[in-house]
Amino acid sequence: MPKQRASKPVQPALRSRKSPQGSPTVQDVARLAKVSVGSVSRVLNGRENVAPAIQEAVRAAVAELNFVPNVVARSMRKGSSSAIGCLISDITQHTAAQMVSAAEERLRARGFEILIANSHYDLERERAILSSLKQRRIDGFIGAISDDETPSYFNFLHTLNMPVVLWERDAQGEFNSVLTDHADGCRQAVRYLASLGHRSIALVAGHENTWVGREMVRGYQAACEAAGIAPDPKLVLRTSAFDKDVCRALLTGPGRPTAIIATLNDVAIVLEVVRETGLSIPADLSVISIGEHEYSGIASPALTVVTQNPRDVGGEAADMMLQLIDGSAPSGIRRSKHPMRMIVRESCGAPPSLTRRKKR
Repeated sequence: MPKQRASKPVQPALRSRKSPQGSPTVQDVARLAKVSVGSVSRVLNGRENVAPAIQEAVRAAVAELNFVPNVVARSMRKGSSSAIGCLISDITQHTAAQMVSAAEERLRARGFEILIANSHYDLERERAILSSLKQRRIDGFIGAISDDETPSYFNFLHTLNMPVVLWERDAQGEFNSVLTDHADGCRQAVRYLASLGHRSIALVAGHENTWVGREMVRGYQAACEAAGIAPDPKLVLRTSAFDKDVCRALLTGPGRPTAIIATLNDVAIVLEVVRETGLSIPADLSVISIGEHEYSGIASPALTVVTQNPRDVGGEAADMMLQLIDGSAPSGIRRSKHPMRMIVRESCGAPPSLTRRKKR
């Protein structure tokens, strides 16, 4: 019988991406690079006082092991994560996406990552998200909350113990905020429609407990009164309760409006219902969008809009946050408001009654 060879003792292998035993650690990197754990840490943290040969060895070991640093553990040690939490209502909203994009560019240029979460106007979900971000040792919170009317919610934000900047929410003197003048935006829309002869103008405003929703209604009511139009409460709707069924009932029921002003997302619902019911824009219904999309100008008919530059809002909010973090912010709470402007296109005309009168 052939003599069996003595088996050699198996050396413990370094854990790698393919190993089922777990992810490689900083100790694995140090062993492979033949340096100390402290040297690995200095290289990973971008310290300059490390010999080029050591830097090269550590980077080669990181690449070979496919090592990914434990960001959460590092943030707990440092008390900082170099990350900013960003809370928005719905990332599918074009305006919100533009704000986030601009804020991310500014923050990344200064070495900060941005952690994005959607609240979908769910306060309990929102509190849980913010509490989770706090545990991650984020350096600040930026974005929109679902309720800027309730003082107790601001008390909760204070318990986060971090810099806070709100956009499109009125911080009531508690935090820095960057806003858009939605009241004036709706005033411009109503004035224009009134100049065309409209007296029955519907509004689909933002959520009740937010700056956007409150200011849209305030501007609408003020402009109606200035034009001698008695605002009809039945024509003021909220985006939270606006869907195809509600829109269909509004546009096909008795006393339907001759014009409608709506947030950008809700305009899409209006256009769909108009198509389904056989109505025509602007012959049967004039439409103004609060907010601009890149397709607004090439739609058929091209949409008249009242718009701002959401990238300006997001960029300024990020700048405020960076100043709060590095200590260069002016003293006191800052509140910035951006103007809105109207772009007249093809989706508005005289109301049907005036059009018929002119044809006689």
